[in-house]
Amino acid sequence: MLLKKNETKKKRWALAFVLFGIIILGFLIFGTPLKMDQPSEKKKAETNGKQNDIQKEIPSAGDGSVQGEIIVLPAIDYQNLEKDKELKDLMESRKDSLGIKKSLDMIVHSDEDMKIGDVKISMRDILEKAFLNEGAVFEEKIDASGAVIPPRIKAYGIYVVQPGDNIWNIHFNILKDYYESRGIIVSPRADEPMDKGQSSGVGKILKFSETMVIIYNLLEKKVDVDINLLSPLSKIIVYNMDEVFSLLRDINFDTIDRIQFDGKTIWVPAKKS
Repeated sequence: MLLKKNETKKKRWALAFVLFGIIILGFLIFGTPLKMDQPSEKKKAETNGKQNDIQKEIPSAGDGSVQGEIIVLPAIDYQNLEKDKELKDLMESRKDSLGIKKSLDMIVHSDEDMKIGDVKISMRDILEKAFLNEGAVFEEKIDASGAVIPPRIKAYGIYVVQPGDNIWNIHFNILKDYYESRGIIVSPRADEPMDKGQSSGVGKILKFSETMVIIYNLLEKKVDVDINLLSPLSKIIVYNMDEVFSLLRDINFDTIDRIQFDGKTIWVPAKKS
């Protein structure tokens, strides 16, 4: 009787060990989550980093529109014309395209800013003040939808007034520069009166040129009406290059002395076709 009890007890312990082993094995198989289901901390950090980078690269506004960084071109700095190689090359390229070498300091577009000394000014501001000074209004064109039509970009020649300058010689240097680029050498005395005291053709062009320029006072930030009172480094002469070359292109230098000028209007002999 005692033997049977011991055998039964052994069987129970064996069964208990088997059940315990099955439980442990089941826990090992089913209780531990697979690694592929849980991303590592490193991967989480990499993913979050990429998302943050994307957000930095393409910031968005609250209304859903995409915002980007607006690139503003620096002002053309007169003081850096010789020191800044890229700026120097740009100015030389613009001058070459117009047939100008030394007579102008800068060629500035109508949508650009420039800096002379400590004064920064936009071409748009100069043009608006010049229009107002003549009693005109600087108007913007608007299309049928009400949107502003961007104006055509124009080139303006800038000359910074130096000590000893006068408006006549500034104009004359531009005229000589223009014709020299076209193989025509203008005599340094071509602007002087002719034998009978009449103005030469070159002299008439220079006189008419006074009506085509803008003299801008950098210190007072206004258009100056006195063309004879030029202050060194405080005033600039602004030329509308379209107007200047439109005039000079129509002139046959061989008949330049036949030009007529009455103080306001200039008459140029027609070119022979």
